Amino acid sequence: MENRYFQEAVASMAAGFAYVDAVKHLYKQGYSVKEIQKNLTYPVSLEKIEKVIAEYEEKMKKTDSEFEYVQVTNEFGKKSFIRVSKEKG
Repeated sequence: MENRYFQEAVASMAAGFAYVDAVKHLYKQGYSVKEIQKNLTYPVSLEKIEKVIAEYEEKMKKTDSEFEYVQVTNEFGKKSFIRVSKEKG
């Protein structure tokens, strides 16, 4: 059990270095799964790319539901948005 956990952790770390961030970046740029696969220099299956995208989308759903954006103005009149936690209740 412990050996399997270690192997999964190492595989996850290697995947992170090899392609996970690149897949997320290309996905945010609007690339399809097949286009992402063509643009990677590291060979990655379509299933793995789809898994990375699904996990990323799920994380974004959770993140977006926990926060909201509020417009603020500084002392010079410059407007910007900040992300704040939603109030519970």
